[in-house]
Amino acid sequence: MTIQYTPLADRLLAYLAADRLNLSAKSSSLNTSILLSSDLFNQEGGIVTANYGFDGYMGIPGMDGTDAESQQIAFDNNVAWNNLGDLSTTTQRAYTSAISTDTVQSVYGVNLEKNDNIPIVFAWPIFPTTLNPTDFQVMLNTGEIVTPVIASLIPNSEYNERQTVVITGNFGNRLTPGTEGAIYPVSVGTVLDSTPLEMVGPNGPVSAVGITIDSLNPYVAGNGPKIVAAKLDRFSDLGEGAPLWLATNQNNSGGDLYGDQAQFRLRIYTSAGFSPDGIASLLPTEFERYFQLQAEDITGRTVILTQTGVDYEIPGFGLVQVLGLADLAGVQDSYDLTYIEDHDNYYDIILKGDEAAVRQIKRVALPSEGDYSAVYNPGGPGNDPENGPPGPFTVSSSPQVIKVTDTIGQPTKVSYVEVDGPVLRNPFSGTPIGQEVGLAVKDLATGHEIYQYTDPDGKVFYASFAAADDQATDLTTAIANPTAIDLINARGFTAGSSVTVSGSYSREAFFDGSMGFYRLLDDNGAVLDPLTGGVINPGQVGYQEAALADSNRLQATGSTLTAEDLETRAFSFNILGGELYAPFLTVNDSLSGINQTYFAFGSANPDGISHSTNLGPNVIGFEDFLGGGDLDFDDIIVRFTLT
Repeated sequence: MTIQYTPLADRLLAYLAADRLNLSAKSSSLNTSILLSSDLFNQEGGIVTANYGFDGYMGIPGMDGTDAESQQIAFDNNVAWNNLGDLSTTTQRAYTSAISTDTVQSVYGVNLEKNDNIPIVFAWPIFPTTLNPTDFQVMLNTGEIVTPVIASLIPNSEYNERQTVVITGNFGNRLTPGTEGAIYPVSVGTVLDSTPLEMVGPNGPVSAVGITIDSLNPYVAGNGPKIVAAKLDRFSDLGEGAPLWLATNQNNSGGDLYGDQAQFRLRIYTSAGFSPDGIASLLPTEFERYFQLQAEDITGRTVILTQTGVDYEIPGFGLVQVLGLADLAGVQDSYDLTYIEDHDNYYDIILKGDEAAVRQIKRVALPSEGDYSAVYNPGGPGNDPENGPPGPFTVSSSPQVIKVTDTIGQPTKVSYVEVDGPVLRNPFSGTPIGQEVGLAVKDLATGHEIYQYTDPDGKVFYASFAAADDQATDLTTAIANPTAIDLINARGFTAGSSVTVSGSYSREAFFDGSMGFYRLLDDNGAVLDPLTGGVINPGQVGYQEAALADSNRLQATGSTLTAEDLETRAFSFNILGGELYAPFLTVNDSLSGINQTYFAFGSANPDGISHSTNLGPNVIGFEDFLGGGDLDFDDIIVRFTLT
């Protein structure tokens, strides 16, 4: 076996097995804390592409079958429909890449009609528990900013994928830029919400908030689907699979299709799903139809690999053979237009041969012309456009060649699984805190290792990166210009509902102190004066007394936060949806002998200066010394989410 599990992996394997048995058929079932041997496609995290995917295919009313009536409904809504000839199937996906309103409601839990998709391609995997539609904003050419209705990992759902998020909303139409009435996205960005979006990199979770990228239009020639990365490694099936209701994601790995012959995997990462016509699937046997590989021999001469099943000699290095494509769907005796692959952003070219020869593969080409077929995004014209609706449809790929990144023997994968729920995090860095128990998983093919950790509350988690200790962070650089903090904002939740505020809190300070929270009327810090019933703002006489009055101060169990010096602790308390809170810090100033209270608004403080600053999305740092002290804002650090 290429994967070794120690007894410490038992909890991990049980958690994965339970997740795979999820038969809910809900997109939300993928938002679990599971990343397993997931690829890191760049050295730095970020968004690689976020191009407008297609218009009007999400939610076609009444298109619930595969008969002539459903075909006519598709045509009436300008949706392409494939001609299967004498073949027939009850699987609608073989006929069209659109889905009905009923399917949208069933899978995503929302009601919408004829909405649009944008695949957001990240360089590092997204931590699924932080994913929400409110993490994203789409800027249109009209100046309108649109928040998606859906943000889903479908179809990029396998445990070793999850780098691409597909968002759905009303983002535009099919008129090309420059045409009167054209509406289209110009950029896509990530924004702060109650559970800030995170990527997981080689050293653990990092913020994915505040990234913006231009969005290309798929109805403009040259903007067809592209290869954005090509990553070569030894083959392993660690992390393959997803919940069983995602049938096309099962048993589709290189090992499933080619058995022990699968020695190497060249993973192709794309800007959108590939299809020969925008509907049909790529087949495992179709490497020769779409791809070329370019190797270099000992003299620097290029050797082009165009066929499967052929031993290509790379002079000076040995032999290499292309077995075929994988990460599509399961192996079959034969393939035709009824074959349904997973249509995600990953295509694996499976290889065997001498490692030295395989590592001489330097480039992968998508010729897209001549003897090679182009590919389309979903939303393409189908295989019978002359007898279909008028379109326009998404354009085809253009010729492209991309460099292969050789990661054999390199640590370019990440794993992170919380089997007991959210664990204690260092509030400054966001790194999970835990004591290493030992090695749980070792992938003998790739060298990837996963360790078991236990956090201070006894919760077990697994990670390929080192966990943090429970010591409070000591920042050594003064912050000259503190910035406004993120408030405890439950206004996006249903008014009166119970909202849980949770996270971690650390103290690196000589003075004892405690943090509490008080209710605000607006983002500027106004509070209701309990004596007069009027509004009182920071800096006005009586603000401190009003803010800390029983009617404004949060009294919820667990909402007073304390810690010993250098200690990090978890916290959790409840507030009501629709409310807004700010923190305050009361410090036992043993030098002056006076207890000082500092607020999140500088003008409300006894010295009139800011004692808090934003250290990251929903991360607040406090300075506890009158007059500012060393201005490192690490005396108290709190990180929070709202759920």
